[in-house]
Amino acid sequence: MNTEMKELEKIAPELSKIKKENPFRVPEDYFDNFSARLQVKLEAEENAVPVKKNNIIRYLKPALGLAAGFALVFSLAYWPLKTLTPDQTVENNVQEINVNDMLFASAVEGIDESSFYELLEKPAGTGQLSNEDLASYVNTNVSEYEIYTQSANQ
Repeated sequence: MNTEMKELEKIAPELSKIKKENPFRVPEDYFDNFSARLQVKLEAEENAVPVKKNNIIRYLKPALGLAAGFALVFSLAYWPLKTLTPDQTVENNVQEINVNDMLFASAVEGIDESSFYELLEKPAGTGQLSNEDLASYVNTNVSEYEIYTQSANQ
């Protein structure tokens, strides 16, 4: 052990000056009254009134967390859009676009090439169609069975 001490002094002289004793100690008279203190704590624990846990809150906590999360996402996404476009709402714009696209698609679906070019060359008028135009459109685009089912449903 003496050789180990000399090697330690060569390698780390400051470390070799530290005394080799246990720094952890039990307070004085700790075990003299230990059993009495333990008995007091056990009696206090037995006499304590148990705290009733609220089961409803335990079951509602995940749902409330999800609701708070959805509210946060909604406020972070919808509110800035609403403030940036105060006169327009996103839902109305999407619905208008979808309706207009469907009307345009259904109108263009049954038109042949020459009629399409004819519509492009005509100036925009009052938008009124004659009874003959309506009848020719129905005859070319709708079958008799579809007309029958529509009239039967009404």
